[in-house]
Amino acid sequence: MPWFSPPGPSRPATVSVFPPSGSRKCVGAGVLLPGSSVLTAAHVVNLALGRENEYDAAHPGKETVLRVRVGGHWQDARVKVWIPVRERTELRWKGDLAVLELPQGLPPNLAPPPWRPVSEGMPVCAWHPAGPAEFSLARCKVVAVEAEFAYAVVDGGDTGATIQHGYSGGPIWCDEDRAVVGMVVGKVKGDEKRAHHPDQVRRRSWFLPTQRVREELASAGAAHLLDTPPDTDEPDSSSEAFDLADILNRKVDSAKELARSGRVVAKKCGLGHPRDRSAPSVEEFARVLLTHPRALAELTQVLSAKPGAVAELLEVGARIPQCALLTHAERVRLDTLLASLPHHIVATVPALVLDALPDIDLPDALPTDADWLDADTVRAPLAALLDQLERNRRAPATERSHSPLLPALVCFVLHVAAVSPDPHAAELVGWCTKVVRRTQGHQAALDERLAHARELTCRLRAQHQNAPRLLVRLRRVGGEGDNGRFTLRMWRRETTTWQRVRIDERQARDTVDTAGKIFTAASVLWRTGTLPIVELLLDRADLDLNPHWWMAPGPLNTHRALGVEFPVVFSCPELVEQGCDVEFLRERKKRLHRGVLVRIDASVSSLDEVYGRLAGEMNAVGAVIGDVEPAFRDLVVQYCLAAGMPVVLFGRGENGWSHAESRLARVAPAALPKTVREYRRDAFKKPAVHLGRPVLAWCDDTGPPPGDLYLDDPSEELA
Repeated sequence: MPWFSPPGPSRPATVSVFPPSGSRKCVGAGVLLPGSSVLTAAHVVNLALGRENEYDAAHPGKETVLRVRVGGHWQDARVKVWIPVRERTELRWKGDLAVLELPQGLPPNLAPPPWRPVSEGMPVCAWHPAGPAEFSLARCKVVAVEAEFAYAVVDGGDTGATIQHGYSGGPIWCDEDRAVVGMVVGKVKGDEKRAHHPDQVRRRSWFLPTQRVREELASAGAAHLLDTPPDTDEPDSSSEAFDLADILNRKVDSAKELARSGRVVAKKCGLGHPRDRSAPSVEEFARVLLTHPRALAELTQVLSAKPGAVAELLEVGARIPQCALLTHAERVRLDTLLASLPHHIVATVPALVLDALPDIDLPDALPTDADWLDADTVRAPLAALLDQLERNRRAPATERSHSPLLPALVCFVLHVAAVSPDPHAAELVGWCTKVVRRTQGHQAALDERLAHARELTCRLRAQHQNAPRLLVRLRRVGGEGDNGRFTLRMWRRETTTWQRVRIDERQARDTVDTAGKIFTAASVLWRTGTLPIVELLLDRADLDLNPHWWMAPGPLNTHRALGVEFPVVFSCPELVEQGCDVEFLRERKKRLHRGVLVRIDASVSSLDEVYGRLAGEMNAVGAVIGDVEPAFRDLVVQYCLAAGMPVVLFGRGENGWSHAESRLARVAPAALPKTVREYRRDAFKKPAVHLGRPVLAWCDDTGPPPGDLYLDDPSEELA
């Protein structure tokens, strides 16, 4: 018999017995047994069949069908074992059992409960199979067990429901042992002289103890029906099982210490174990360490004083896919700490993972941005992410070569701490310290990783440096102008790494839906303290779009404008790939902070003249297109993009552009995305004033090379 035993259910599946006619009136209860069968009282079967005498001893017949409900699953059942009432008096009787066979299997969550012997003083409960649990639960105490376990008596005391008609055939359940200890049979009526004295017996019932049920079934050759099927699994012959057994043999000095270790692991993992002083075999212990995700972590605490034991256990654990890093208490504490963080920090977890672990592939644990932004839905993806990080054993403390290793999850939590306010930051660092101490890691590695995380956070928060970006590839699939429909493909970048954003890339969207999706994806990038730049990659035919004014629904029936909340810039992969010299564009982008913008005004009437203004001017990083004819303006914009200009500033419409031009042309090229957004915001606040509508084609000097940036798919990694 195994030393470790699985935990029993919090209560067994409710079994209800009904007449075969389809009536929904429940006549009694039952207990689910192994082998797709149900135990109930024989008099419950008689009641279901409508017999005048509920204690009728005649066999119902093997073809007689009853309706049985197990959990929420209905089945037609036939009588498999019949043990009728015998030696009946007014007070109690013997026999009264029936086993019903279920022809169909049940879901695995409806598992038969274990049976345990009964003893006096045991707190137990029973329930009516047809009533709501809060009204039908009867909590009792076993007050008497008759000689040779013929029957036992429970007393409901002064509180709770009483066991009434309809409870018969149901389980007497012990919460402490998570097991059935008997089957309800009837009410206690006292002796013949005080058969109905209410103060004596009003809350007492009697039941057949496990011992008696087993004897009755044995008389019919069916005692085995209470037994859980034996474990037929083959011994684990994997190298991990062999290594774990070897560690236990070498590091655990005695059977007493092995028993103590087994009890601790069993308690932490919710497993049962014998109450005696026996110990598990090392083979069975190794199997528990292999199959229960946190068992190995719990054992490292027990064996922390054994030289080399923790390191050896963790080395084997790293080869076990289902083995988790944390103990139960450590995971609960981490969940609590993360749940207490301000939500705007939790919403940036996908980006924090990139900062902490750029080389770990976690596509399954990072679902759509909307799941992280919504406080009501973030719990599930966060739990999935932590589960996956627990199984990525080790990561370098920093990017420095030969840096000490830390658990990947610890690296991630340190980066969360770096962006969190106190006292949250201190509590997260304290949690990491305890985990590193238990896993016998190096405190110096933790300090190094924390310093690196804080340095990276400061760098990200610096103004105008490595501004976060959202790259959006728009493709028109229908309609005209800003009334068209588009497909989206998006990538985000916070430092130097691009991540694909999860979105349905085949769905055609109008501008409202498109703006809404861009808002959601851009909101993830707020954590740096700098607004993310939204860069739209447009086809050549769509350069006249006006996405700054694209609206998405806001609170209280308001609207949000894309270019009012975020710096919006655009580029055209088609023109850049076909026209410009890659090295030429790269050199100009390096000069964004000190270069100048060349003004193309109304005196320029041909592209040759535009060429003359730009040719040979290496400090010219872009162009400002003044009041020129709209048709020629569009042509000049395309030429500047094809010529490798990283900055092209121009206006849409015909009103107010000179006002916008005079204000924006004085701004340093690198600050234009922010300044254009502020100008657009002012124009939104003053709709009666005819301000210009500036548009910016712009590429910063921190992005990937043009050959990567303007490919149709810069990264196949899904964020």
